[in-house]
Amino acid sequence: MNEDKFRELLSDSKLEMPFADFEDKVMQSVYSEEQSRQGILKNIRLSWLFFTIGALFGIIATILLPHISKPVYNISVEYIQIPVLLVLTGVLIWLMDAMLRFSLRNSKK
Repeated sequence: MNEDKFRELLSDSKLEMPFADFEDKVMQSVYSEEQSRQGILKNIRLSWLFFTIGALFGIIATILLPHISKPVYNISVEYIQIPVLLVLTGVLIWLMDAMLRFSLRNSKK
């Protein structure tokens, strides 16, 4: 008696595939998602590389700015130095924050 009920329950639990190539489509979707994830990780590494290059360029430009003796558009470099330094620092901090948030969000996946 119990065996008959058990067989009946098992036969009711058998799932029919919605269509013939359902499993292939699901596996292709999983594969595509993994390829996309690897592409994102590669782009994050490249972003860090170019961020570092840009930050170094900004630091070097900031260090060399006081050594320019010619005025730029008839404005003395002494007046431009602090605003340029503030803008470069702000952009550096803003981009560093964005890169860290993006990297941490994608490393948890």
